[in-house]
Amino acid sequence: MPSESHRMFPPFGLDPANAQLWRGDEQINLRRKTFEVLRYLVDHAGQLVTKATLLDAVWPEVSVSDSMPATCIAELRRALGDDARTPQFIETVHRRGYR
Repeated sequence: MPSESHRMFPPFGLDPANAQLWRGDEQINLRRKTFEVLRYLVDHAGQLVTKATLLDAVWPEVSVSDSMPATCIAELRRALGDDARTPQFIETVHRRGYR
């Protein structure tokens, strides 16, 4: 069940304290880094977030493939039922990042 501190983006709720994503009473399981990408995007809603910014925020001091943010975004879109062509939650800003 979502805690009091969760952030809502209907029909979803993000509970950062417990690292959980909810749709109503149903918990949606995400990989840890995928959850961290979602959390960063929710914390910066409406702002352009570049791939480099995501890499620095979610994978600090760790060398990972430049494709990791895109992989996590694809997982998030599947979990949220979002479509890249007609996004409700995660917009791709061509060659710049996500919003």
